[in-house]
Amino acid sequence: MPKQVRNAKIALVNAKLEIEKTEFDAKININSPDQMKGFLDEEESMLRQMTENVEKSGANVIFCEKGIDDLALHFLSKKKIVAMKNVSSGDMEKLAKATGGTILASTKQITPEALGEAKLVEEVKMGDDKLVYVRDCKDPRAVTVVLRGVPDM
Repeated sequence: MPKQVRNAKIALVNAKLEIEKTEFDAKININSPDQMKGFLDEEESMLRQMTENVEKSGANVIFCEKGIDDLALHFLSKKKIVAMKNVSSGDMEKLAKATGGTILASTKQITPEALGEAKLVEEVKMGDDKLVYVRDCKDPRAVTVVLRGVPDM
């Protein structure tokens, strides 16, 4: 995935970019390699559709409150879309306020009007930590100060 995106169009999603698990135990009988391939192809198709919804909206960054399947991350990466998963609901609300974006319940709901904006979204490595900065937002009202130091021994 790109480490930085200029003129970011940001999608904020409160949903999984994963295949939904059923609410109940289910048993699927697969009797041939063709059936298995068909099952896997259908899962891939569903994930591809989710990522295409993101791309069609014009988003080049997506923040997701829940998980993102590895295959969906692969598809997003090929489209040069930065994806952040498991973002806290508090951080999502702050991102919505700062970027002017709308938190959506599904990738199907993403429209250009729902996207937030920032001049720069970048991943910065500090020591062993990776931090994501959203800079020069549409309506910034907060700043973050990162303090690092050695404990006094």
